[in-house]
Amino acid sequence: MRPEDASATPPPAWLRGLFAVLPTPMAADGSVDPDSLDRVVDHYLDGGARGLVPASLAGEGDLLDDAERRLVIQRVAARAGARAPLVVAVLADEIGAALEQARVAAACGARGLLVKPPRGGARATFAHVGAIAHAHRLPIVLLDHPGFGGALPVSLVLALVDAVPEVCGIKVEDEPAAEKMTRLAALLGRRLRLFGGRGAVDCLRELEHGADGFFTGHPHPGHVVAAIERFRRGDHAGAAAAQASVLATAAREREHPAAMIAQRKAILQELGVIRDAAVRRRPGVRTERACRAFLAWAGPNSLADAGRSILAP
Repeated sequence: MRPEDASATPPPAWLRGLFAVLPTPMAADGSVDPDSLDRVVDHYLDGGARGLVPASLAGEGDLLDDAERRLVIQRVAARAGARAPLVVAVLADEIGAALEQARVAAACGARGLLVKPPRGGARATFAHVGAIAHAHRLPIVLLDHPGFGGALPVSLVLALVDAVPEVCGIKVEDEPAAEKMTRLAALLGRRLRLFGGRGAVDCLRELEHGADGFFTGHPHPGHVVAAIERFRRGDHAGAAAAQASVLATAAREREHPAAMIAQRKAILQELGVIRDAAVRRRPGVRTERACRAFLAWAGPNSLADAGRSILAP
């Protein structure tokens, strides 16, 4: 199909803007903290998020057991109510486990799914995404991050959109992301919503290349929303100021990616959103060393104030 093909089903109208990838607050003993999770939901919605993404990678969703994952999704759904749609992450590589994650998400009221493709090539990705789509008929946003899942070359994305109508969005974190967005937009037009990630570190450039929004847990959601809204109304100076505020945190995340979750939680703790900033150990990642390096830098700085003074009202 061509981008302008009128027979294609358009993505849902609600799928645009900031979708907040929620951190999962944990108590000092490592257990999920539901009360803090309620405040996390309020914080991101009050900051202008259009939707919420629980149990994703940046929410340590791959480190939650099945009961914890269900608790997190249910709690977010109950707190959000009718205020925002949920797009729930499906992270399992094995198809049976992925279908169960999608089933739980649908049962909890998810309006869409953020699906991580498995490693194993195009055939494995087609089988995985197709099975999830067929089972639940929910809108699917593809997670395009080769560091965490299977590769999604442009040709494969095009084939998936043509073959699986539920595929209507993609979170592009395969760098250079802006250039990939341009290629996808040229091939698919408005049939596929394009979202940036990576803490919105390149938000202005990605908006210029066709981004419809961002999937990120940046702890100052209002900065990301301001960049989107100012860009949309042609206020490029204002959008640049908003991006400068985003960068105050996002650039540090990019420099210390293994400490990204710890950084976001530390900021949210200083803001009074969460009680503790505990993170779980991730196998194969030197989490403690990365966190110590980040906190050594952050010690003399106020994390909660990072970037706040740059953004004009």
